[in-house]
Parts: sequence; C-alpha cells; structure tokens
Amino acid sequence: MPQINLHVTPEFEQALDALVKGRHLPSKSEAIRYAVQEAAAPYLAAPKRDYSLLERLLKRKPGDEKRRPPMSAFEHEIDAEMDRALRAPNGPPPRKGKGRR
Repeated sequence: MPQINLHVTPEFEQALDALVKGRHLPSKSEAIRYAVQEAAAPYLAAPKRDYSLLERLLKRKPGDEKRRPPMSAFEHEIDAEMDRALRAPNGPPPRKGKGRR
C-alpha cells in the first residue's frame, strides 16, 4: 500500500483523535481512510450520464451558427425526441401539435 505523509494542524489532529475514538477505529491511518471513503462515496457511486441524445440534437451543419432556428423549435425537437425515447411499447399515443405545450 502506498504511503502518504501529511503535515496537520493541532486542530486537525484533535478532530482525527475524536474520529478514532468515536468510531472505535484502530489507528489514525484507518480514520483517514474511513473519512476519505465517506467523502468520496457520492462521487464513486454517481451514475455515468449518457449525453449522446443531447449531443446528437446539438450537432449542426457548418454555417448553422449564422441562422439558428427559434428556441421554441429546438424545444419541440427535444420534446419529440424524448417522447420517442421514453414511450413504452403500449404507452399513450404521441402528442400532436406544434410549439410549446
């Protein structure tokens, strides 16, 4: 296991001692491992996000920057794509109409 050396303040050492005693941990090293694992848990468990749908919707031909469609058209395009992606096999019929809902 790799070794890491730290310089800590007296306040940090007091907090570390309190963690060792409060959690009944065998050592300060174990307390540091515990604290880091607890702090990192939300980041390690975060699901990978799939942005491929959004990336595909955002891809435009060269020159499109000059003549962008209105935002309502873009919102309608996203809504329609999400409806298709989320529609269950026996789900409700697709919505009809133009513009925002």
